[in-house]
Amino acid sequence: MADLIEHFKKGTFEEQYWLPAHNKRRESSLFRNNKYLLKNIIKAPCWVCFTQQELEVHHVFEWAFWEALEKQKITNMLKAISFYDDEYISQAEKPEVLHEMIDELEEDEPVLKSPDDLRNLVVLCKKHHRLKFTGIHSISFPIWLAVAGVPSEGGILTREQILTAVERVQQLDSALSSYASKDYKFL
Repeated sequence: MADLIEHFKKGTFEEQYWLPAHNKRRESSLFRNNKYLLKNIIKAPCWVCFTQQELEVHHVFEWAFWEALEKQKITNMLKAISFYDDEYISQAEKPEVLHEMIDELEEDEPVLKSPDDLRNLVVLCKKHHRLKFTGIHSISFPIWLAVAGVPSEGGILTREQILTAVERVQQLDSALSSYASKDYKFL
């Protein structure tokens, strides 16, 4: 392990994707109710860092794609990822309510029918939902999952240390870009 070195890798990726025809996005009563349930009743934390600050609710399978997707396959993938595992649920203020809701959905509707189904929603803080370099909407899913998979205790680095390092690199990158845009010469 002494030969291994840690390092940052800056990558750039460009996405092009097809969006099927869909109605104008609106907040359904099911989504509104599930969002309220997760954030205000169950008090589920961010799935990545367990914070209770600046919480948002994310569709795992995006709303705009929903009608074009195979519902059984979606259901199987969500079970495989298991956003609502025991470790996460135990971090909620009312884990028994979340367990009960998930169990009831599994029994009553084994295959998801709506993008606003509780099982297709995950609570994320603003940083892990929408911010550059850390949000699920701004980095690739494999990298986002790797950040989420860092142990909160007992790992080589904690999640907080990794996020701090990412923020520092982001600041340096911005500063260097600023210098480059002014065509400064480095000695």
